[in-house]
Amino acid sequence: MRYRFFIARKPAFTVCLLLIALWAPGSSARRTAGDSGASSLCINAQDVSTFLTPELGEPLQPNRLDSPRLIALARKVKAGNRAALKLFWEEVQGKAPLVEPVPGDDQLRRVTFLWRGGAEASQVTLDGQFPPDSQDSPLTRLANTDVWYLTLRLPATARFTYGFNRPGKKQSVDPLNPLKFRSYSFVELPAAPPQPWIAVQPDVPKGTVRPEKLRSENLKEERSVSIYTPPGYDPKTGSYGLLVLFDGQDYRGPMPIPTILDNLVAAKKIRPLVAILVDNLSEESRDRDLECYPPFADFLGKELVPWARQRYRFSAEPERTIVGGVSLGGLTATYCALRYPEVFGNVLSQSGAFAYFPGWEDQEENDTSPFGWLIRQFVTTRKLPIRFYLEAGLFENDCPEALLTQNRRMRDVLEAKGYSITYSEFAGGHEFLSWRGSVADGLIALAGRDK
Repeated sequence: MRYRFFIARKPAFTVCLLLIALWAPGSSARRTAGDSGASSLCINAQDVSTFLTPELGEPLQPNRLDSPRLIALARKVKAGNRAALKLFWEEVQGKAPLVEPVPGDDQLRRVTFLWRGGAEASQVTLDGQFPPDSQDSPLTRLANTDVWYLTLRLPATARFTYGFNRPGKKQSVDPLNPLKFRSYSFVELPAAPPQPWIAVQPDVPKGTVRPEKLRSENLKEERSVSIYTPPGYDPKTGSYGLLVLFDGQDYRGPMPIPTILDNLVAAKKIRPLVAILVDNLSEESRDRDLECYPPFADFLGKELVPWARQRYRFSAEPERTIVGGVSLGGLTATYCALRYPEVFGNVLSQSGAFAYFPGWEDQEENDTSPFGWLIRQFVTTRKLPIRFYLEAGLFENDCPEALLTQNRRMRDVLEAKGYSITYSEFAGGHEFLSWRGSVADGLIALAGRDK
């Protein structure tokens, strides 16, 4: 499974049934709790229950056709209409995968991935950010054709990347799909939530990003950061909140946070923010820093924020300060707020790796592993003045660490303790393709003008 390094440097484990929250087309599921701790999972203002859907996202039985389009093609070929095959390939060029309705269920779509080839295609498998049970599934040949296929039933709100694996070859994008994200093909199903804030708008004023360096005594090294200041930034009289994000390189790349902030401020969705984007020294230092590493938290709370306050204008109030990140970054954002609530009053966690426990890289993981170390810290400590935005993908449920399940655990603990929390789930996997859109939801929840 790709993007594994966002969680930990170890192989994927046995997969389990996917717990899927009910998704309505054109909507997203969100759960909000206030100081009372009461909450509900809502879609279009209606409470819904979490339910098990064993067939959702799982490959169907071998040789079983679930695509009306392929069923019709198979009948034509069987009747001797060879021209139908040529016409089929012409019609699907640039339009793959096939997306077809599921009768009687508006919340799902049949998604059929296609590959053109002969007998050698028998070893082509599908890899992507969708439910774990469909990972590395082989494609099946449509009888007497060069059509190879795999059909999954997925939420109509899904957005994900994928590719094809072949023995001894580099993973292939889908030659029938023109949509590319980084080095993968991607799909946005009809009801996928829009991502209106990620594109540069010519009429929107632009903020400024400036690279900086500082020496950390806690980490005994020099660190690079980028400082974003919003359009019209006034270093003398302006009023600004603070946003601190990890994986700074990614927030300037596949997650264009400067553009997102520009657009949100221009649309008056959030108050203007100064943002500090903290770069990684290396993959190894990232693993060290973002696994609840006390010196890194001390660097943020005792060095980075005070250093930045001497050079830039932003509020010293913790309720106007957000710390956030993706995966291990979401885990450590939560840890930093726990350690320094007088600095960070808001946490923005996207697919936080809350399964973490000390020493997990050196241990054989199984069902008895002590997953959720940070979750237990919140169980045993008093309630702190911190607000949370947590989100996780419905497809992020590998066992035994089960990122989706661990995020639900963290949500439940925070609610039980009476924290203010906005919780959201999206029909996607562990990747920037989803995060780049939903980070705006987190910013609006924590820095919105009505807050």
